[in-house]
Amino acid sequence: MKQLIDGVWEYSLINPNGFTLNVETMKPVKYGISVAYKETQDSFGKESLNRVINHALEHSKTVGGWFDTDSNRYYFDSVKIFKNSEIDKAIEFAKNHNQLAIYDLTNIKEIRIK
Repeated sequence: MKQLIDGVWEYSLINPNGFTLNVETMKPVKYGISVAYKETQDSFGKESLNRVINHALEHSKTVGGWFDTDSNRYYFDSVKIFKNSEIDKAIEFAKNHNQLAIYDLTNIKEIRIK
């Protein structure tokens, strides 16, 4: 697990504007709609990666991260990826997981839902 945590942490350092990464292949996810699970909400810093990665491995195998300039913290989430054609399912999932927004990886844009 330490090697996986270190790998995701290093990936976050070279992608400070954000990333979505398959933690089994360590390859970026570039298409679809990313929605965070509520179970890993408010996870920030390297110390949170163990919990986030464990959740991801048990669910969708995907971690997302971004640097929040307001708090000066790097946030991590276990995320579920939906096809772009499944926007309604993605929004419903996001609402069920208390999310304010989802992220369209294909078109590189945030979609506010609340």
